[in-house]
Amino acid sequence: MHRYRTPANPVTAFLAVLLVIVSQLCVAAEMPEVRIEATPDDGVQPRLVTDTSGNVHLLYFKKRLRAPAAREGNLYYRQYLPEQGQFSQPIKVSSQAFNIQSYSIARAAMAIDGEGRAHVMWYLPRSEKYFYARSNAERTAFEEQRSMVTDYILGHDAGGDIAAFGNQVAIVWGAGDLSREAERTMFARFSHDGGATFGRETMISNPDFGACGCCSMAADYLSEQELLVAYRSAIDGVGRHMQLLTVEGVDNAPTGSRYADMQALREWEASFCPLSTNDIAANLPDRKWLVFETQSRIVQMSLPDGDPQAVREPFSETRQKNPAVASNAEGQRLIAWGEAISHTRGGRLNMQLFDEAGVMAGFDFNEDIAIGEFSFPAVAAIGPNSFLVLY
Repeated sequence: MHRYRTPANPVTAFLAVLLVIVSQLCVAAEMPEVRIEATPDDGVQPRLVTDTSGNVHLLYFKKRLRAPAAREGNLYYRQYLPEQGQFSQPIKVSSQAFNIQSYSIARAAMAIDGEGRAHVMWYLPRSEKYFYARSNAERTAFEEQRSMVTDYILGHDAGGDIAAFGNQVAIVWGAGDLSREAERTMFARFSHDGGATFGRETMISNPDFGACGCCSMAADYLSEQELLVAYRSAIDGVGRHMQLLTVEGVDNAPTGSRYADMQALREWEASFCPLSTNDIAANLPDRKWLVFETQSRIVQMSLPDGDPQAVREPFSETRQKNPAVASNAEGQRLIAWGEAISHTRGGRLNMQLFDEAGVMAGFDFNEDIAIGEFSFPAVAAIGPNSFLVLY
């Protein structure tokens, strides 16, 4: 485990020793500790989710021990135990083992509803199937996994996302002919009984915008009535912009939708698929942040209509990819991502810490930490003054 504390700002020579000590203590109290750990169980593709009570939940993939050379395994769930400073015992999520392939864009997603149930969605690239499983309210066991998409299954090539609000659950994915990305669209299914049943598969995006064939998306409830979906379009096959779509009336049956006005740092003209991922996190209780990639650089913005800002320059002139964000009640947020990523390699971990006013002074992360193969980082706020980063 790495513990990363940002250095105190240097003080001028004429200050007394006592003042130096006091100044350093004040800085240390304001500057959160960043704990950096490998994913438990030699797991990969961690996802950390914070519920409305501040509890932190972990989802990850673990290979079968009896097949060390293969990539077949299962999804597991754990809850973080703050008093012990560690995670609880693992609980298997997926009913059947599957091959993780080599796709970070096919990562699983998790949400926690108002009753405490964990809801998980994952995707099998070669079989083009989306599966869903939910836990009991105590999160001590998961129900048998269910196949969730039957009507709009053409051209699945990336993971979807799942969101929860009270007893509502939404799953979101993209579908359509991969050779005609400009005509692909986003779909969703909604549950109003905590995931016991789901409504029909419903188109939610504007088909004129298309949908990038191999980019995953992020979704979260803005309120009981509104679901926001951040996804990459494919306008005319090249307009791979970050679209912010708000679906209205989701507490019953969707009644309409609207798009946020486009901004420069959300625009990306490219004839290729960026293979990108997004992440959304909330400042308890109500402010949300989105992180995504534009032209190989990580961008952040507050939702639903903040000004996008570049996060940090890379260690070298390489691509930044697979961002994760977490924020705490004090308004501080930590963003982590990978750099110098290949088809199988997770890259080098990089991160940036922010306060409400912008970049947090004194933070200069420069450790050389390699993210595991086929993996990416995850971030969560732990208590009032520390962050946890898994890789």
